[in-house]
Amino acid sequence: MNECHNYKLKPTKRGASQGWPKQRSALPTRQPRENAIIRRKSSIEELKISPLFVRRVIAAAMAIRFVIITLIWFAIFITLLCNNEVPISSRGYCGQCPNNWIYYRNNCYHFFNERKNWNQSQASCLSQNSSLLKIYSHEDQDFLKLVKSYHWMGLVQTEANGSWEWEDGSTLSQDQLTVVEMQSGSCAVYGSSFKAYTENCSAQNTYICMKKAV
Repeated sequence: MNECHNYKLKPTKRGASQGWPKQRSALPTRQPRENAIIRRKSSIEELKISPLFVRRVIAAAMAIRFVIITLIWFAIFITLLCNNEVPISSRGYCGQCPNNWIYYRNNCYHFFNERKNWNQSQASCLSQNSSLLKIYSHEDQDFLKLVKSYHWMGLVQTEANGSWEWEDGSTLSQDQLTVVEMQSGSCAVYGSSFKAYTENCSAQNTYICMKKAV
């Protein structure tokens, strides 16, 4: 009877031991599927979020670029205004010059539209503690190349030897400007590109006054 009893118990043990692997083998099959589903959901969410994030980044970059460009142009405009590389008609107070005078590299300039002869123009400049235009450096007076009309300048021809001199008595040098013989006269008007044109001193022309900035 003991042998029969032991024989009957053996299938029961085998059946119990065979059931465990089935339960254990079922667990790994569920985890990869669940992980795959989670990964798919996360990738879908990323796809939904990334376009909005990209648009925000692009918008922010464009806004920053616009602000930077605006600041650069503003700085350039202020620099040109104070250096008077803007058109001559844009006059105002800048640096240490009076109102309606143009400041450019430590000098003040005024373009008068009224027409006078050379002596009258000189007197007008003297009344404002200034003198007629003098060219002394192409680099320091570079903005004068923008001048398109003729203006009296402080350059006259001496009767003694026919040389050209400035109001302060200094002699004209070749590197200051070129004198072009246009009409018979001992005075000169400034044209453009650092060229002076001979003119009769009694002729009526506009004029340019200049003085050192305070």
